Amino acid sequence: MRLSSLLALLRPALPLILGLSLGCSLSLLRVSWIQGEGEDPCVEAVGDPGVPHDPDSRTGLDQSDEDFKPRIVPYYRDPNKPYKKVLRTRYIQTELGSRERLLVAVLTSRATLSTLAVAVNRTVAHHFPRLLYFTGQRGARTPAGMQVVSHGDERPAWLMSETLRHLHTHFGADYDWFFIMQDDTYVQAPRLAALAGHLSINQDLYLGRAEEFIGAGEQARYCHGGFGYLLSRSLLLRLRPHLDGCRGDILSARPDEWLGRCLIDSLGIGCVSQHQGQQYRSFELAKNRDPEKEGSSAFLSAFAVHPVSEGALMYRLHKRFSALELERAYSEIEELQAQIQNLTVLTPEGEAGLSWPIGLPAPFTPHSRFEVLGWDYFTE
Repeated sequence: MRLSSLLALLRPALPLILGLSLGCSLSLLRVSWIQGEGEDPCVEAVGDPGVPHDPDSRTGLDQSDEDFKPRIVPYYRDPNKPYKKVLRTRYIQTELGSRERLLVAVLTSRATLSTLAVAVNRTVAHHFPRLLYFTGQRGARTPAGMQVVSHGDERPAWLMSETLRHLHTHFGADYDWFFIMQDDTYVQAPRLAALAGHLSINQDLYLGRAEEFIGAGEQARYCHGGFGYLLSRSLLLRLRPHLDGCRGDILSARPDEWLGRCLIDSLGIGCVSQHQGQQYRSFELAKNRDPEKEGSSAFLSAFAVHPVSEGALMYRLHKRFSALELERAYSEIEELQAQIQNLTVLTPEGEAGLSWPIGLPAPFTPHSRFEVLGWDYFTE
């Protein structure tokens, strides 16, 4: 009874058991036949371990094993040809020859380094890629977050000459424009950056507020240092060999006049206030004048304001010009929205397709209940 019941249970699985047994038996027979033939074809293909195998030996090609051993080719350089070392730069910008647009150099002194220079740094440093401060002598403590270069001499001509030499040596190949200003000057940084972006870099340009020398001709002009001035990279490269001669030949108590004389005597280039349709606008701030009450067009469109007697006045000027830039941005947004609204009537959807706020893409609008986004959680 037990055997019959056991056979009854195993009867559905008998074909599977027989198939597995037959497959295992055939596999074992095949392995025994292969091993009994003698040499293994796989062993013939691989060869003896430790002996290099020649793949062309099976095809009848008579080649030696030396063709497949690595050979060291010694480096040979022709002594008759000049050797040029290949310099691989770290950044792709340097390898492509690209340069930054503008570097700002601030002429300061030991007495005003911790007051006016700090005010300049807090108002315009975040707008420029590099801001340097040049002084003859500095105190024992340098303000934090400022890169100060000390030349060791307070003479104006010496300070200007060493500043130009430093700019040429360390940054002459990295920037297209150099803006030189004093620490008692407020600069409207976005306007200055936009001005440098509209000027061609392939010309010798000395741009600023043009002033006439005393007793000189009409063409002989220098840029007033109180309002800042732009020097192109090409002009700085041409001026560099003449700095030593100008420092010994030209006597001047003001660094801006000394630079103007040096450019005119050595290169014949004077200061200009307008170039390629771009005009350098400046404003002279009267003494004890409140910036909040200034509403003239010359003040509202100025790139630089001079003189700034104290740091608090620098911050007030920055507040005033920041408010003007914010109002200008709001007015441009309103003009663009009005133009978009006027053009909406020409679209297929008409005014019904106008999004709000105007100018911003419309949010997702479901066309059926299946496109409604599900919300799993809600806040209070």
